Amino acid sequence: MFNKGQLSYIIKPMTLVITIVLLVFLLQTLYTNKVRERTVEKNLDIVSTATNILLILANSEECLAYDDSLIITKANILDIEKIESFNSNYQDIEPECARNYDFGWRVKIEQINKNNIVERKWEFGADSFSDDKLVKNQVEFWIPVAIRYSENDVRLGKMNIKLVDGELEKLAGFFDWSCKMGKMNRMSSLTTEIMISQPATYENGKLCFGQYCRKLLCELIYFDGLDSEGTHELTVNYQEPNKLLVSK
Repeated sequence: MFNKGQLSYIIKPMTLVITIVLLVFLLQTLYTNKVRERTVEKNLDIVSTATNILLILANSEECLAYDDSLIITKANILDIEKIESFNSNYQDIEPECARNYDFGWRVKIEQINKNNIVERKWEFGADSFSDDKLVKNQVEFWIPVAIRYSENDVRLGKMNIKLVDGELEKLAGFFDWSCKMGKMNRMSSLTTEIMISQPATYENGKLCFGQYCRKLLCELIYFDGLDSEGTHELTVNYQEPNKLLVSK
């Protein structure tokens, strides 16, 4: 048997979760219809990747998910403190908890009221993408989320992603993957063939195709860029603490 205090302790979180689930269900219906319209002609792989990234961000405790063992149904409940942290720390690069090394992405989270008016907004991820001429594919859509400030203060929101498959993202992804593998001591050397449609440069920690640049995880050394379009073979070797030796 439960006493009144115990019942209150159980019912409050359950009521909150039920409310969130109902609101998310209503928004999910709108989202599903919008995505169907926007992605009917999109490549399935990029759509699937974008969806997976949003779900990881929303439901992984290493990303934005609110962590509370008392809540059984946690779908799409974001922790406001984690949102603020990502907004501060990842203004020009994607967080590694949901990183994809084939595509580049940027996420925008909007807190909305019952009239669908935006009250607050946060953004994080890549701050620049390939020139449109160098983009193979891209997709943009959103999922509904709940933003948790406290046990009794949970707001509605949308989490939108723009995911881009372009030449800048591919080359930067190769360097960043090599950097990650080197840091994890899984691989010291990687080689790839990369095709580019315009020269690539590297300066101030960023890889650039013209005016479009991406921040990299590791510093590139002995890399003076790629001065011509076409196919290039690159070999990278990781060097502690945070460097990649690049040879062509």
